[in-house]
Amino acid sequence: MQLLRVIMPRGKGSEFMKILKDDGAMGIACFYGYGSATSAILNALHTDRIRKEIVMAIMDEEKSKKILDDIKEKLKQTNTAIAFTSPLDYKGEDELNIEYVAMYVIVDRQEGQKAVKIAQDNGAKGATLVHGRGAGRQQKSILLNMNIEPEKDIVIMLVKKELMGPIKNAIYEEMNLEDENKGIIYSLPVMEVRGLIEQGS
Repeated sequence: MQLLRVIMPRGKGSEFMKILKDDGAMGIACFYGYGSATSAILNALHTDRIRKEIVMAIMDEEKSKKILDDIKEKLKQTNTAIAFTSPLDYKGEDELNIEYVAMYVIVDRQEGQKAVKIAQDNGAKGATLVHGRGAGRQQKSILLNMNIEPEKDIVIMLVKKELMGPIKNAIYEEMNLEDENKGIIYSLPVMEVRGLIEQGS
């Protein structure tokens, strides 16, 4: 089984979800997020947060090629969209021959942009930011007899395998992730990529 993620401009998610449904993908879901551009002009204009949609789905090996081929055609029309897959059954037992990895950083709300900046300083070309809520038992607070869960930023980055180490180490050290409840960073192998703009090493 493969986990598919498609990141695209806001408003395009329904079109991709229909393709996935028609091709037999399962567990299809769509989230809102923000893309971070590296352009100095966009940063200066404070428009570097580009509204995105993230579609996720599960697909089996037999259907994956057709799904990816169908998505590839749609990616060409959409522009600035990307699709990538990771194996759900991989346990690290064998060394995979991969070029890219998907990195995830989960930190407190408002800290996600800092993680993105650190990653870009170490070679990442972009990232997608999703807002969520944490469920850490020690971090919950009570207000009017209701549990208040802390808000989180989830950063998703697709980077070349050789960039993973420097990016991970820089984020871990500069954001003090060794401290309790500061955040977590992990990566997943990427088997197939469609629509990617080449990154410099």
